[in-house]
Amino acid sequence: MRNAAKRQPPIKVAKHDGGTHVYAEVDGKDASRVYIGRKQIRVGPASEIRMAGIGGVGTEPAMRGRGIARRVYERTMREVHQQRYSCTGLFTGTTIVAHRLYRDFGYVDIKVFAQPGKLLDPAAFVAKVIAGLAKRRSLSDWRGTITVKLREHRPVRLRLEAGAVKTLSRAPSTTDLSITVSSMAFAALSWGGTTPEYLLTTRELEWQGSEDAWECLRQALSANRPCIHGY
Repeated sequence: MRNAAKRQPPIKVAKHDGGTHVYAEVDGKDASRVYIGRKQIRVGPASEIRMAGIGGVGTEPAMRGRGIARRVYERTMREVHQQRYSCTGLFTGTTIVAHRLYRDFGYVDIKVFAQPGKLLDPAAFVAKVIAGLAKRRSLSDWRGTITVKLREHRPVRLRLEAGAVKTLSRAPSTTDLSITVSSMAFAALSWGGTTPEYLLTTRELEWQGSEDAWECLRQALSANRPCIHGY
């Protein structure tokens, strides 16, 4: 047991963009993580409480089943208490594996969203998000075509060139990068409510095509400020 304890990765805490990043480090990499973002909740006409919004939760597939995520969350709860938050909150689903972990830490289900939202113009929304990302450093000089398939809608095909984005009415002969993702997950990516790495581990996002193109898009998406899921 003593040797097994020694093999457990260290849990580290870092301040990041006004929030707190709690993570397990394995071989210099982030193997399991939780992000704590500050949220002010208004109570009545003149009072507020400080809530710790939990987001960006994820563990690399190879690191699962070793109790690492639980240790990260234990450290997260200590950090929440040390920073004197009044409560914590997160969005999750009752069918995911982590739901039981959250229950063990005292969380309760307060509402189930049967249909969290609907995109009235998916193509325009996708084009707007990609146009914003195209100005990021990793994509500003990139040229090529990207196809975004929101699972509930038709594919949106875009051509990027030097930071400018054009919506294509027809499928190009070749596509540098294709991604498939749910509308809700894509929306969360657009405002930093989740990360591409997390969506890949949960299989809510899939991509195929040029690795260079994916890396450019991943860096642009990762530049979004992490924050809590929703609220």
